[in-house]
Amino acid sequence: MIDQFFDKIFSKLEDIDRQLSSVPSDQETEILTEQLLQLRRQMDQMVNYWLKFEEKVNNMQLKYKLDIPEELFDIIPDGLLEKLDLIDDDLTFENEEDKISNPGTTTRNVFQNMDENVFMSIDDLETTRFFRRGIGYFDLSMMNEAVEEFKNVIIREPNFMAGHFYLGMAYSELGNHEEALKEFNLILALNQNPKFKAVTHNCRGNIYAEQGRYEEALQEFENTLKLDNNFVDVYFNLGATCYNMNKFEESIEHFKNALKYFDDDWEIFYYLGKSYGNLGFLKEAIYYVEKASQLKGGITAIHLELGVLYELSGEKNKAKNQYSKIKNK
Repeated sequence: MIDQFFDKIFSKLEDIDRQLSSVPSDQETEILTEQLLQLRRQMDQMVNYWLKFEEKVNNMQLKYKLDIPEELFDIIPDGLLEKLDLIDDDLTFENEEDKISNPGTTTRNVFQNMDENVFMSIDDLETTRFFRRGIGYFDLSMMNEAVEEFKNVIIREPNFMAGHFYLGMAYSELGNHEEALKEFNLILALNQNPKFKAVTHNCRGNIYAEQGRYEEALQEFENTLKLDNNFVDVYFNLGATCYNMNKFEESIEHFKNALKYFDDDWEIFYYLGKSYGNLGFLKEAIYYVEKASQLKGGITAIHLELGVLYELSGEKNKAKNQYSKIKNK
C-alpha cells in the first residue's frame, strides 16, 4: 500500500516534469506549480507522521522497558545511496542540459564497500533517536534539520564516526565546505578503517573539485584508490578532474577504466568523446558521443557536440541533422 502511494507521487512528479519541459504557457505553468506544491504538502505530512511515529515508539520503549534491537547500519535507507549520487537522471537532468559543459565529480554508491562495523551500535536511546531523525532528514534533502540532529549525535557520542561523516555530508550539501572538511579531517585523523578512510578522501575530493582546487582533488581521489581499489566510482572522479585540468590523455584513461564498471553511463561516453575531440581525434570523438546519444537522446549538449564534430569531419548533412534536433526541441 505505501509503495503504491509513493509510486503515484513520483509518477505524478515525472508527469509534471514532462509537461514543464514542453515549454507550457504561463497559465499552464501556474497550474503545474500548484500541483508541485500539493505534492510537497503531501510529502511534508508524511514527514510529520514519521516523526510522530518515532516519538511514540521511543516513548513506549522507555515506558515499558522494551528491548528492541536496532543496528544503525540496518537503518540506512536504500534511497540514501541514490541521493548521494547528487543527480537524479529521470527528474532533473533534462532541465539542466545546458549545465554539463564540464563534468562534475560524484559520491554515488558511497557506502558500497564500507565495512559494516564502521556503524557501531549506540546504546543510548536518545542518541539513536537523533541519528535516525538525522538520516531521515538527510534522505529528504532537509539538510539544515539534518545538521542539527547530527550535531546532537556527536555531542553525546563524540567517537561515533558515522555521526561525524553524516554531519560532514550534510554540511557539504549545504555548501558549507569549511565545516564539512573539519568533520572529514577528524575522521581521517581518528579512524583507521581503510574503506571508511577511502570514502572520506573521496568526499574531500568532491569538495575540492567543486571549489576548483583540482590538484588537491586529484590527490584525494588517488588516495581513495590506494586505500580501496574496489572503489570503482572514483575512476569517473579522476577522469572528470583531469578533464577540468585539460589533461585529456589522463582523463581518457580514467574514463575508460570507469566504463569497465559502468558501460551504460552516457556521461562517461560523452566526456570520453569530448576528451578525444579536444585532442583532435575526430573519429574516436564521434564514436563515443554517438554512444552517449544512443543512451541519452534529447540532450542539447550532445546534439551540439555531435553537430560540431560532424562539421569538422566534413559530414555536413549529419551536422545539420543534429542541429535540427536542437531546434525542434
